[in-house]
This record gives sequence, structure tokens and C-alpha cells, in this order.
Amino acid sequence: MLRPLLNAVLDKYGYLDIKDRAFIKKLTEGTVERLIAIDYIIDHVSNRKTDRMQPVILMIIRMAVYQLVFMDHVPDSAAVNEAVRLAHIRHIDGLKGFVNGVLRGVAAYRDEGIVYPDICTEYSCPEWIYDRFVSEHGADKADRMIRMSMGSMPVYIRVNRSLTDIQGMIDALEAEGIGTETVPGGPPCLIRTAAGRLIPGQSESFNKGLYSIQDLSSQSAVYELWKQLEVYINERNIVDINVLDLCAAPGGKTCFMAEWLADRSEKDNGVSGVVNAYDISAQKLERIDENLKRCRLSNVRCEVKDASVYDDAMAGTADAVIADLPCSGLGVIGRKVDIKYRVRQEDIAELCKLQSAILMNAARYLKDGGLLLFSVCTVTREETYGQSEKMAELGLHKVSERLFLQGCDPCDGFYYALFQKKDCIVV
Repeated sequence: MLRPLLNAVLDKYGYLDIKDRAFIKKLTEGTVERLIAIDYIIDHVSNRKTDRMQPVILMIIRMAVYQLVFMDHVPDSAAVNEAVRLAHIRHIDGLKGFVNGVLRGVAAYRDEGIVYPDICTEYSCPEWIYDRFVSEHGADKADRMIRMSMGSMPVYIRVNRSLTDIQGMIDALEAEGIGTETVPGGPPCLIRTAAGRLIPGQSESFNKGLYSIQDLSSQSAVYELWKQLEVYINERNIVDINVLDLCAAPGGKTCFMAEWLADRSEKDNGVSGVVNAYDISAQKLERIDENLKRCRLSNVRCEVKDASVYDDAMAGTADAVIADLPCSGLGVIGRKVDIKYRVRQEDIAELCKLQSAILMNAARYLKDGGLLLFSVCTVTREETYGQSEKMAELGLHKVSERLFLQGCDPCDGFYYALFQKKDCIVV
């Protein structure tokens, strides 16, 4: 995946100035994000088409085109000269003239006004994804979903209720020069800030664990579980709450639940609880552990476990299970810029099989009356409503569900469904 690789490279060259690091990040992610449009532009002006270019030369030209067309503050001369210099550094001096000629042609085409043949080319969206959006959500929503994939997404903050409150968080961020706003009707630990203004690693409040970054859609799903779990606890007079998070990394939902349990325990000395966070590798658990330490949470147990493999020892032990499952990720193509090129249409059927296996296990782990939160960061029907219909057929009672569409809702594309185990035929 692009982002972990990019972060690893930036960490390797940690001595770089913050502005230089930001430029490298924007150039790399932007070039990948706009890849289809960039190749269309190159092919429009070049006699040698992109599928016949040497990979190194093609990537040098692509990065320069991104600067020429999509980065207003980079002078044309700087973008062109740097591309020619890179060709020299990579010992491809014979093609310096070719690079120079293509890029000057791109600049001229840009000034004339680039005309794209269709929305998929303009917004660098593989056709099968757009066609899927149209067939399942209609042309108008599909167009908005694709356009939003290129926009600046809102940044949502989850306030760590065990350490502070909304007003305290707003005051702390304003002291750091970050403006925020509350979101009416959202979870009571949610605030929003302007995209691009917040750099968590440079925020004292973030490093102290006072907040985490978590999208409105994801927070809304856990908040729905939280509300129903309160009813469940009160009805049954439960004082020791056991929550399982089956696919927990990087730990956003785990920490949300742990913060709520810690806050509740402090306010009601008779109630305590633990979140058991599982994921498939120790490397994934390290990401959870980093967040737990930062947020100062001690009520989480982490363990390597494959959620698709049933564990009989966990049967009927959980008051709540969180199943945020592997999926096609088509709801977050605005944040994970390479996912639209990596996922294939034929992958979805295999992902659905994996999802079904995990959901079956999750249902078996619940106590009678326990709650199951199923969520995915995608918008395809078979990965969302289709899976929920299967769970309902097993006798799980659907409490609520919601589908968020990027571009139509002010957040990522996302789906969740909350079930309760009542007279369920799953054994």
C-alpha cells in the first residue's frame, strides 16, 4: 500500500524540512491519485504513448505533469527543469530532450484548456467502479461520489472522554491555533476541523491522548453500539462488560469503546469492562498498542487471532462484538488514493466469503441479548445490505443500519448494521 511505504521513506529521511516532506507527500499521493488523467494528458501530446515508455521515464514525466497541471504554486520552469535533471541522474541523458518536449507540450495543452473524454478520465476512476456506483446508487450520486474522491475530506476528531470533554478539547486546539466546530446530531465526543489544518504528530493535545482522528461515519457506528449497550447493561444489571473487537487494527473503534468504558467506570464505581482486541498479526497489534499508550488506556487486552477461525472458548462470552471487516474499501478512495487501482471487481466475491465467515463466528461469540456491530468502509450492495440480510436470516435482530455515501454525506463512504442476539438460530 502507498501510504505505509511513503511514510517509511519519509521516516528514513527525517532530517528533511517539514515543507519539503509535505511537498514530497503531496506530489507522490497526488500523482497516484490523478494517474488516469495524467496518462491521458501525456498520450494527448506525445507521439510515444505511455504504454511504450520506459517505466522510469514515465514516472518522471508523470510527476512533472502533476506539478504542471494540478499544483498551482510550482513554476513551469521548475517542474520541467527538475524532470530533465532527474533523467540525467538516472543516466537517461538521451531522453532529456524527449522529456523536455513532452512537458512543454503538456503546459501548452493546459493553457488551451484540457478537455477530458469522460468523468472517469477526469477524476481518474476505473470504469468498473464508476459503473458499479451508477448501477447501485444512480448516476447523480455516482458523479458526486467520484468528484468527492478528489476533494479535501473533512477531518473529524474523537475526544477522549476519559481525559477531557468537548469544550476542554476545543479550548486546547484553539490554543494550538486549530479552529474547530461541533457537529449537531453527531456523537457527543465528535468535533470537526478544517482539512489540512491539523497535523496530529505536531499537536501537543494529540500526543497527550486527548483526541484521535476518526471519521464521522466510524464514530457514528460505535456511538450506536454504545447507546444500545447502555440499555442492555441497565436492563440486565451487568457490572462486568466484555467487548470483543475482532479486526481491531489500527484501534480506532477499540479505543472509542475503551474510553467509554473507562469514563463510565469512573462515574459508576459498580461498572467495569474490558475490550479484547484481536487482529491477524503482531505488526497490526503494534499499531493498536501505540494508540492505547497515547490515549492512556489500560482496559484493553490485545492478542493475535485470525477472526475467520472459530474459537470455541469464546462462545457465548461477549456482551458486544465489533466486526469492522476487510472489504473493497470503495468508500475511502478519497483518503487511500491507491486503493482504486489495487482492488479488482472479482475480489469482492472473495471478500464477501471472508466477511460471512467472520460474522458467523461473531454471532456465536455473543451472549444471549448481546450486540453485534458489523461495519465496512465500502458501499457495494453485497458487502453491505447483502451481508446484513444473511445475518437476519440467521435470526439476529437488526436494531439499526446506515449507509453513508462520500459526496452525498459529509464523510467517508461507510456502512454499519447493529444486531442483537435474541432467539438466534446460530449455535
